[in-house]
Amino acid sequence: MKNPDLTLIFPAYNEENIIQNTLDRSVAYLTKLNLNWEIIVVDDGSRDKTAAIVRKYGNKNVKLLKSGKNMGKGAALKKGMQAAEGHYIIFSDVDLSVDIKKVKDFLEALKSTDVAIASRRTKGSDIVVHQPIARESMGKVFTTLTRTIMGVNLSDFTCGFKGFRRAAAKDIFSHALINRWVYDAEILFLAHKYGYEIKEIPVAWKNRKDTKVKLFDAVVTSLRDLLLIRWWNIQGKYEKAS
Repeated sequence: MKNPDLTLIFPAYNEENIIQNTLDRSVAYLTKLNLNWEIIVVDDGSRDKTAAIVRKYGNKNVKLLKSGKNMGKGAALKKGMQAAEGHYIIFSDVDLSVDIKKVKDFLEALKSTDVAIASRRTKGSDIVVHQPIARESMGKVFTTLTRTIMGVNLSDFTCGFKGFRRAAAKDIFSHALINRWVYDAEILFLAHKYGYEIKEIPVAWKNRKDTKVKLFDAVVTSLRDLLLIRWWNIQGKYEKAS
């Protein structure tokens, strides 16, 4: 069978309330595009019916990967990237906080760049539903810290919609070490380190009210892991085998 043009990855943890709607919307949209595609849902150790819903979905292009325990979004994405067969690979938050129709813009961008990332903070973007003020403020602080510590000048590291050419995705994620909060910063740090071109694409974004992120834990863990990335880089852990 011919490799698909596109792999769309959804990392999911206890998402039984929305996964059916997400798949319905995604399949309906992708079916309209003139390309071959696959969707991979990576169930990150869910304790609810997420995996069962995906397993019974009834579309041969929708595939399930299941982890035995919760490992973190970064780990789920690495698992999905290893299995992805598409010429282009895009991952999205399962709540579709960035509209699935943005896939078309990303595919167009990836014809001329290695990595395309959604941005809520660049010209042309729109935050349709804002986060609470504390979260939004911490997001801006995180972006500033990440720029400083990582040495990568981007406007938005954490928006959960990113696309890659296949070779870039396989290379970057095969060297990623972070499983949880700052996986976004790490993969963009690696993309920059390995010389891949990164393009920011403005998006309309909606905050998810029932987020599973605990603010204090995220702040502490994120700062720790940003420093770890820099330390691991100094130690040579991100160097490629010669």
